[in-house]
Amino acid sequence: MMNKKWPFGGRGKPQRNGSKRCLIESNNNDIQDGYDQAYTGYNNPSAQNRYNTHKEQTEEEITQELAELLGLLPDANTSEDGSCCSMRPEFKSQNLIQRSVAQHFPKPPADLDQNLQEHLSNVQETVHKELVKLDPLLTARGLMGDLIDCYHRQTFDHLDDLLQNISSSQNSFVLMNWVLHTYLSQELLGHPELQETDPIKNADLLLLTEWTRKAKDKLLQSVQKEVRGFLEKILQIERSQESCDHEEACMRLYVDIIQCIEAMPKEAQKISSKLSDLVREVCFQELLRFLQRYAAEQTEVLGKKAKMDKPETIHFFKTLKTCKELKQYIQTKGNDITRSLHQQTVETLVNMEAFTLKLLKEIVADIAESCLKSYFKRGNKQFSLINTVKEHFPKLRWCQDIQKRVMDEAYELIVHIYLKHLVRSSQSSLRKRWSADVGQTVAEDADILQYAISDLAPDVQKWNHMLLKTTELLECRDTEAVKVVVAGMQKESLTWSVDLELLPALLQWKGLSGWQVREVLDALPGDQPRPRPVSWYSCLPCC
Repeated sequence: MMNKKWPFGGRGKPQRNGSKRCLIESNNNDIQDGYDQAYTGYNNPSAQNRYNTHKEQTEEEITQELAELLGLLPDANTSEDGSCCSMRPEFKSQNLIQRSVAQHFPKPPADLDQNLQEHLSNVQETVHKELVKLDPLLTARGLMGDLIDCYHRQTFDHLDDLLQNISSSQNSFVLMNWVLHTYLSQELLGHPELQETDPIKNADLLLLTEWTRKAKDKLLQSVQKEVRGFLEKILQIERSQESCDHEEACMRLYVDIIQCIEAMPKEAQKISSKLSDLVREVCFQELLRFLQRYAAEQTEVLGKKAKMDKPETIHFFKTLKTCKELKQYIQTKGNDITRSLHQQTVETLVNMEAFTLKLLKEIVADIAESCLKSYFKRGNKQFSLINTVKEHFPKLRWCQDIQKRVMDEAYELIVHIYLKHLVRSSQSSLRKRWSADVGQTVAEDADILQYAISDLAPDVQKWNHMLLKTTELLECRDTEAVKVVVAGMQKESLTWSVDLELLPALLQWKGLSGWQVREVLDALPGDQPRPRPVSWYSCLPCC
């Protein structure tokens, strides 16, 4: 159905009403203006009579007249090699038409990359002007189809030359857009059934051509090179950024990355969804490459920061926020990329999140261990842990979602460490140091923790209920009451599954005997991991 060399198909001589649709859109007024401007003498009676008698002219006269009509030199009835006069009349006409097209077709500018759009507009305008000017005379001679076909060839060869000489993805998009929306959309001669088709729906037709294959390959190469360069610049900026002292600095990284990755597929979508998918695949390949480098560098950077006396946790929050936003973007926009690429990219981010969160928890654990050791063993009556936590974890408006996640895990960890220090201390020693009832003090500490941490992260899970349950446990006077309280503690917290020895130690700290501890643990409902009755906590010296 289609000639493979010409994407528009149809090389026959169209009817006059079809020839006016070549390459560019024209209207009746434009055509009439062209008639008036170029051939005011055409309606002249003498000129008409001369034209009507052209069959009686010699071949040389006909060729000479055609050359003049085409705007060639008076002696253009001979070709450059002097062979035109020996040709058959139809070959002479074709030769003259080819020379006219070559002579009038715009030459590319010296700086093509800077002036491609302007040059394409010039091609469109020039071809339109020539077709309108020559339509009346060449149609009457039956040569308009030859002129259209010649402009097809010239335009397509010219597009091939342009493709070889452009160097940016932006110009690839410009050229492909022009072919689709200006050239192909108007050049469906020989296929009337396609003439009313939306050009966008003909994107697959464009992708089947040899020229488009080369254009696509060149575009993808340019996209890969440019996206890699953009991401490298983003990484360089990240390396040079010493502090995260404002919201924009913390958000710029993932915003810039997403904008970089999203821009090219969005531009390709104007041409076809298939091309957009190909471009997106290339962009995501470069994103994975970038994230692997970023993760390796951040692992080293954050590892060093975590070892500092007072690590700035904002860097960790920034990394977590970046990972979350990029992961969400990939899961939203990366559905059409290959499965392995999608999985590998998400996995890189998940691993980076896990590593960063692990470092933050280590920082929290160090803070909690230091403060609670002093609180429980050195007679320090001030619960200084809260102020220290606030110093390391300032309230961050731009990443409240991340702060809630971090503080939720930090809160659970702090409670866990609090309970460990609690059961390592004898109740009598604590009463002397705190000058108060142990259960009451634990309940007060639980309220302080909840107030402080919920201030940093509203709606954080209330891990302080473990401490409140501990106070309730101390008030139990019989084993059955203990069973009820412990069942509630087991149901509400994952702490026991993380540290299977903590609950038995807490029961022993309350004063239960070994067989009572086993009785309480055996009464716990469900199939949850069973705490071990023998606890290493019991081997620690009491303070």
